[in-house]
Amino acid sequence: MKFLDALEAKLTKFLDPISVKVSGSKILRAISQGCVATVPITIGIALVTILVNLPFEGYKAFLESTGLYACGQEAVNVTLSLLSVYLICTVSYSYCKDNGYNNIIGTVLSLAVFLILVPSTVSTGEDTTITALSSDYLGSQGIFVALILGVFVSSCYCKLMNSKLKIKLPSSIPPMVADSLSACIPAIVIITGAFLVKCAFHATPFENLFSAFNTLLQQPIMALGTSPISFIVFTAFCNLLWFCGIHPAAITGIYTPIIVGAIVANIEAFVTGTPLPYAEIMVVYLICSLGGYGGTLGFCISTLFAKSEKYKATRGLYIVPNIFNINEPIIFGVPLMMNPIYFIPMIFSQVIGGLVAYGIYSVLPFAINPSYQLGFPWVTPPVITAFAEGGMIFFIIALIAIAIDFIMYFPFFLIDDKKALKAEESELSND
Repeated sequence: MKFLDALEAKLTKFLDPISVKVSGSKILRAISQGCVATVPITIGIALVTILVNLPFEGYKAFLESTGLYACGQEAVNVTLSLLSVYLICTVSYSYCKDNGYNNIIGTVLSLAVFLILVPSTVSTGEDTTITALSSDYLGSQGIFVALILGVFVSSCYCKLMNSKLKIKLPSSIPPMVADSLSACIPAIVIITGAFLVKCAFHATPFENLFSAFNTLLQQPIMALGTSPISFIVFTAFCNLLWFCGIHPAAITGIYTPIIVGAIVANIEAFVTGTPLPYAEIMVVYLICSLGGYGGTLGFCISTLFAKSEKYKATRGLYIVPNIFNINEPIIFGVPLMMNPIYFIPMIFSQVIGGLVAYGIYSVLPFAINPSYQLGFPWVTPPVITAFAEGGMIFFIIALIAIAIDFIMYFPFFLIDDKKALKAEESELSND
């Protein structure tokens, strides 16, 4: 116990400043808030995506014959397939708002820069071209560029508005008009800069910023970030933070763009009938998220075997929220945080579950409908999401993962429950 106490103290001393620094970063906060702000779009279109892609015999033929399938695809194309456009707006808005500047103007400028940099001349063959925005970079392939531009352009706008380039206008001018006019010179600088960047990349073999970024950075980042092993390691680190009482939300925003990009790319592939590029990470992502970080569903099941009144009386308070992926009452109420008895299961139960799920999927791959990853809210019981997403096989894998959580927690819970029972018996004897 002394070893665990010392380890706990050292980890807290090391991780606390990192968490504070990450959670205090305006850039990461803008990206995190921007991603969250697109949830109404992704969930809003999810039902349509699911309905037009249900795997029932004759159903798709009916949709195609009535034109409903084409309508559904068009709806998906202007929502999920344009997610980069929504993201640059929400990220820019969040950054400008956080820095106290006019968030509408900053958002419009960021969107303008993004659209300037998107290739708009499309070859149709036979030496003819048309002017149109290339949809290739408005969806999953443009997400990282949108996040970076959303922060960078907004930062430039805020700095320029704090410089001598800002036009100072008399107070007699209405605020709405003054805000627009005062930003004219910063807007000229920003948009001219975007034009020069576009020209510079046009002179390279990549031809545009998006192609260069995807080739040099996004593809390696996605390959590493969407690796099941990488996400399992990330989960272990989040569990470690949670054990130390630091909410993993402080760092999950870093990983959010990778997961969002993978989900959108999977949905884009699914609706076109092509293999999912990131199927494995979807399996591991759901399994490692069962009940929230820390694998606390295993602890909840363990309380059903409690002998102490401490856990008999309170287990309902823990089990019901955790079924819906809410485990703060357990982490802070038991508590599991800073509790050396639960160090091993809290850190490693989801790691083992994720590895088992990855192994099963590698040997026995099954069809996945990624639409449900966005269609169900995060409070949906994970076994329901697993069944909807991958059928009975995924449902069984989720149950196996929950069983692993239970097996990991149960021996340690027995120790804790026994201590609680002895304390209660001692208190009764003293009375």
